Amino acid sequence: MTNANNLVSGREIIFGSDLGLTAISGTYDLVVSPSGDLALARGNKNIVQALSLCLAVNMGELADLGFPGYGSRLNEMKGEPNVQRTRVIALGFARSAVEQDPRVRQVLSAEARPGQQDILQIEMQIELIYENTPSNLVFDVRLTGV
Repeated sequence: MTNANNLVSGREIIFGSDLGLTAISGTYDLVVSPSGDLALARGNKNIVQALSLCLAVNMGELADLGFPGYGSRLNEMKGEPNVQRTRVIALGFARSAVEQDPRVRQVLSAEARPGQQDILQIEMQIELIYENTPSNLVFDVRLTGV
């Protein structure tokens, strides 16, 4: 193997792989590959997927499974108006959750802006360890509903 192949393999090991998921109306569903098998998210795609899932899970929700610090506090935004104050608080909650992942070197930029109706959209440029190109993470936070 060449050094480049070792580096790619190392990135996939560090960033992991998991079943590929797609977000549909606030839930997640498995992705089917063109061959009919379940698709995998590998490398950078997996870390973005993993960070999105972390944002979607309520902090403490997985405590009974041994992960008390996993998740975000974005669920606390339910019922809040889609105003600048809410967006700043949500952005802080999102950054805090993302920065807990050891594969994230730093959040380069982060912005929360109003989306359609009761949605606020968080967008982050994230620098990952062993990666020169920033990854883009976009996550929608629904302010109403369950």
